[in-house]
Amino acid sequence: MVNDASNNFWPHYEYSKFFETDKFVWHYQLIGKPGNPIMLLIHGAGASSHSWASLIPKLQEFQILAVDLPGHRFSKIKKGIKPQHDIIVRDLVVLFDALKIKPNVFVGHSIGAVIVLSLSDVYKGPLSSVVLINGALERFEGPAATIFPLMAKVFYASPLTKYWIRIFNSAEKSLRKFLSISGSNLTNKNIDYYLQLMANEAHVTGTLAFISSWSIGDIEKKLEKINVPSLFLAGMSDGIVNYKTSVRANKKAFNTKIKLFENEGHLIHEVSSAKVAKEINSFCKKKLN
Repeated sequence: MVNDASNNFWPHYEYSKFFETDKFVWHYQLIGKPGNPIMLLIHGAGASSHSWASLIPKLQEFQILAVDLPGHRFSKIKKGIKPQHDIIVRDLVVLFDALKIKPNVFVGHSIGAVIVLSLSDVYKGPLSSVVLINGALERFEGPAATIFPLMAKVFYASPLTKYWIRIFNSAEKSLRKFLSISGSNLTNKNIDYYLQLMANEAHVTGTLAFISSWSIGDIEKKLEKINVPSLFLAGMSDGIVNYKTSVRANKKAFNTKIKLFENEGHLIHEVSSAKVAKEINSFCKKKLN
């Protein structure tokens, strides 16, 4: 349940619905006036659709489809299914068909930007533009490229996972420190959403499953293949994904625009949603005409 006694303030919970496929149970929120151009929002690893809470009301000329990625918050991964990148992309198309909608704009944050790029390659609908916010569009370099996914695999498979989750949940200061690395000064309310996520065993386990199955693929080829106008937004104080990643990606893609924000971090769409909405509205509405 999204609106039970402990979660009744979860952002936009009144719009929450579920759809079950062969592989996942999707939690989604369809918000806005029917008939408006449809904008899909894909959050990053470890987050949820709550990440778009303050941005959505500023996108009034679009109907918004926001989802929780499989294993994140309210979306579930079915037993025996690995939430691999290509499986998630194909299942999103299944969700579109079931809802009888055809999104016009894809917006992705961090790892969500990679999903958006891959989705744009297989989607047959009326896509007019793509927005990539602090996109994780390059592989980790050096030992991190092996260590991070390996750690996720170990924790996900370990019988001690529940024990480690309990320890992590008690370390509120550690979580706040991690969020500070993002370069974004979150409000206490926004931090509380992340504290709730980290206190949710299903979410943490699902996130580990997601990361352990993650493969970025040939991102350079994806950038070269994208055939719709693309907007890159990046915070220059991002301590998680360096803004230069977006700068390099922008040079590889065709028909693009990039906007860099000084003194903004990884969660710019949460902290400075008005700035982000202004760029998205201006860019995407023009491409619809």
